[in-house]
Amino acid sequence: MTHLSSEIRIKAPKEKVWAILADLGGIQNFHPGVKKSYYTSETKEGLGASRVCELIPMGKIEESVTEWREGEEITLAIFPKEKAPPFQTAHGRVALRQDGQGTIVTLTVDYALKFGPLGSLMDVLMVRPQFRKAVPGVLAGLKHYAETGELVDRQVFKRIQHVAVPA
Repeated sequence: MTHLSSEIRIKAPKEKVWAILADLGGIQNFHPGVKKSYYTSETKEGLGASRVCELIPMGKIEESVTEWREGEEITLAIFPKEKAPPFQTAHGRVALRQDGQGTIVTLTVDYALKFGPLGSLMDVLMVRPQFRKAVPGVLAGLKHYAETGELVDRQVFKRIQHVAVPA
């Protein structure tokens, strides 16, 4: 199982950051690797809420909420749909804690690929290097969006990608 984690401080109240994260269908507003996202469930918040993320440059994943602690933490199971890494299992967890006037956000991704030793090799050579950039990149995008309200596209991301450091 591969474990990646990154943390960032956002100059915004925890309630504001939570509202952004709780809008599962709005992830494309701050995630630089998501072209489009939409709900696949009638439930929009809490256990069972799910979405599809269309990835840049291609591919799709579906994510379903497996844990929801209002205002504190969301855990999502991640399922490859189309041209995505061949996950055997994958989970993403975002946790928030108040830090004075700001919010500390921790994003953790745990996954294992299919295909045994071949999957392990794919992870080391291809998947893990991408995720090591992606995890802090998501946080950089969230920080920028929460602090400025500016949508994070690829151009904006090029300016801001240095702001998150892996934990």
